[in-house]
Amino acid sequence: MTDAVESLLARVSVEARRDPDRVRPVLQVLVGDEPDHEGGLRQVASSLNESRRHSVLAEFRTAALTTDAVRQMLGLGSRQAVHQLRQRGRLLARTLGNSTWFPTWQFAGGTVRPELPVVLERLRRFSADAVAADRVMRLPREELDGRSLAEALDDPRSAEVAWALLDRLGDGF
Repeated sequence: MTDAVESLLARVSVEARRDPDRVRPVLQVLVGDEPDHEGGLRQVASSLNESRRHSVLAEFRTAALTTDAVRQMLGLGSRQAVHQLRQRGRLLARTLGNSTWFPTWQFAGGTVRPELPVVLERLRRFSADAVAADRVMRLPREELDGRSLAEALDDPRSAEVAWALLDRLGDGF
């Protein structure tokens, strides 16, 4: 690989970490102009993917509660009681490192939201992964005037549309 290409790939890699959304068009240009540099592009793409993964997990933790927080909120006597709810499919959570994180949209008014079993059933048609389900529930949607599914379910004026969107999850949503 020439010094110029190595320099360019290094700059793209730095930009990928700084602003991942702007990198894709750059990579497309590079692939179109220099297809023989696939190895360098693969490294940049891998780095970009890793950066996105870390960002998604950080966002997930920011909008989630730890096992202890859930235990206290629900008035349960032990951490095991919280994990039993998870094992029985009554709560969605993801273990990251030594902590288990429960998305906050599962709760309302200091308890499990009443419609959660139906929400989880529909989400599981799309993915069993808590991080993916959390993104689906918290992603702003045009159909909901920029609100998320979780927000829309709390508003009687938009709940019907939110339920319709949840119903479509298994249909290539």
